[in-house]
Amino acid sequence: MFDSILSCLNYLFSAKRKLFQNIYQITGFHPTKITCYEQALRHHSVSEKIHQSGTKNSNERLEYLGDAILNGVIADYLFKKFPFKEEGFLTEMRSKIVSRASLNDLALKIGLSKLVEYDKRSMQNVNLRNSIFGNALEAFIGAIFLDKGFDKTRWFITEK
Repeated sequence: MFDSILSCLNYLFSAKRKLFQNIYQITGFHPTKITCYEQALRHHSVSEKIHQSGTKNSNERLEYLGDAILNGVIADYLFKKFPFKEEGFLTEMRSKIVSRASLNDLALKIGLSKLVEYDKRSMQNVNLRNSIFGNALEAFIGAIFLDKGFDKTRWFITEK
């Protein structure tokens, strides 16, 4: 607990203070591992190559993790909320909730889109424009998971 408080104080007086505050406003809790969130908010269009394999320091791996967690949490939520509904109904509901359009809209509503680093020219591509912020939201969920664990991530998804 003391480490968490110390970490918060360090960020509040650092150059990353604004990002720290923005994450707090979106999530309702103080981030501990700020680098996870920085990576979650970095689109591959502005990331640097970090490995000889061509891997970039972007949000794509966190997006993969966040997508899996989001689907699991939503499936669990719907399963409990609708105990007598058939599998088809549950699948359709989950698909609507986690659709790219839905996640993009949600990212815009919570202000995440203002924090995403991306090459503005990439917004000319319709497919990217329709997915960049939803993908960042999934990556953000992955960052929360790495920073705070499953219970806090589930709380963020279901309550925020």
